[in-house]
Amino acid sequence: MEPRTDRAPVTVSAPMGAILQEQGIELDHVLPDYYPDVCKLVKCTVSPTVVSESIAGDRLSYELRVEVRILYCGEDSHVLQCVTQVLHYPRTAELPAGEEITAEIVPTVDHVNCRALSRRRLDVRGAMTIRIRPTAVRRQEVLTDVSGLGLQAARTPVQYPAGQLRAVRRILLSEELELGNAKPPVLHVVRCAAQAAELTQKLVSGKLLVQGSLGLQLLYACEKDGDGSLEPMGFKLPFSQLLDIEGITEQDDCRVTCTVVSCELSPCADTAGDVRMLRCEAELRVCCTAVRMAETALVTDAFSTEHPCEVRRTTLLTSGRPSVFGETVPASAVLPCPDSEIDCVYDAWGEVRALTASAEGDAVVLSGMLWCGVLVRESGGMPRMLEREEPFEHRFPSPGADGDAAVDVCCTGVGCSYTLTGAAEVTVRAELRLEGTVTQFSRTEVVEDVTVQADEMLPRDYALLLYFGRTGEPVWDIAKRCRTTVAAIMEENDLPGDVLDADSMLLIPIVE
Repeated sequence: MEPRTDRAPVTVSAPMGAILQEQGIELDHVLPDYYPDVCKLVKCTVSPTVVSESIAGDRLSYELRVEVRILYCGEDSHVLQCVTQVLHYPRTAELPAGEEITAEIVPTVDHVNCRALSRRRLDVRGAMTIRIRPTAVRRQEVLTDVSGLGLQAARTPVQYPAGQLRAVRRILLSEELELGNAKPPVLHVVRCAAQAAELTQKLVSGKLLVQGSLGLQLLYACEKDGDGSLEPMGFKLPFSQLLDIEGITEQDDCRVTCTVVSCELSPCADTAGDVRMLRCEAELRVCCTAVRMAETALVTDAFSTEHPCEVRRTTLLTSGRPSVFGETVPASAVLPCPDSEIDCVYDAWGEVRALTASAEGDAVVLSGMLWCGVLVRESGGMPRMLEREEPFEHRFPSPGADGDAAVDVCCTGVGCSYTLTGAAEVTVRAELRLEGTVTQFSRTEVVEDVTVQADEMLPRDYALLLYFGRTGEPVWDIAKRCRTTVAAIMEENDLPGDVLDADSMLLIPIVE
């Protein structure tokens, strides 16, 4: 005779080691005829974005879009010029075989250098690190109950993600932005920082409605009083998108992220013929991940009241419900301007680079490098870029970050102000928005299988058994030691719960 066992599949998500890839940046650019000769290089920036990714078997394919922006001044003008080039890098990565894998891709710029080979030729060299964080998703059969042959089972409820739904959509925005008559006409755009904000989500007729706004912070070149100058502007463009995710319900935990793939601004003339309008063409990538949680009682211990038995155990790693967090963190830096005095400040901004997140005890620790930049005009009228980079760390308590946990976080700058604290010094104060999720991983020791020696009986060498129980002692441990049942002990001794609340003498009934 064999014992009866009930089994059920449980979804197990196991984070795997990060995969690091390197990507060089090389650009040999010859200026078009309508650009002035290079006299002074001001700044070169590189912005990488993941355009698309797909997984086929054990191979991850993805494409990086890298925007290179070079700021310089010509010989006879203080007007800041901007050269923009877009590079595309298709890449692949090998993933562990035999697993169902999901992967997160995070590109980071390590360094970038730009030099003028001649007055018409620019050379850019740099490097990026692409961090790929794969997660294996597998279904494991586990015991939910055992019975027969006097078997007793201790069962513990375990929560796990029963399924995950994912959808990715692209949003194309096309708008004409008016600067107004109070603003000087546009020569060209020098800087454009675009980010999605104010994201909301709502389930409508089985579809997920995502709404938000695209925030634009731009700096454009213009002429004032016969000399070159820079003018900042800000805009908000609303957007909405319906995501058709089959099977999604109100009970699912949904997280929506939105990244800006590209944003191009082109000056255009208004009805009066003045260039006080900008044509905005933007592409957004909206990603929704819906996790459906389930709970199953699993067998964590077993014994037989009649026969000797052997229990084989295993450790089950399950992920819990994602816990969402959001923090607005202030940061500041002092930027000196050596060898010159500052005539005015055009713009200032800050960001956290190479951001990493980890769980330590009951806290989430975020660390990286805080970079602050200020575009100023020197006393001689020439634009100059001041920048400073220093270590950044922020920690905050999180109830979901106890033990093994995975932290997913993104950081955006939501505001930046500056103060001239001297003739050659600027203090920058940035507000950083940190948003993400903490997913707790639980390790539960469960019973994998039970083997009962049905042809051998346990001896019964007593008719009555007394047991002195201690406060806090589980009734299960007593029943297992005395080869009886939890229900019989609780009924015989009128116990209010399955854990002793006081030292007491117990009468242990014999189960036949």
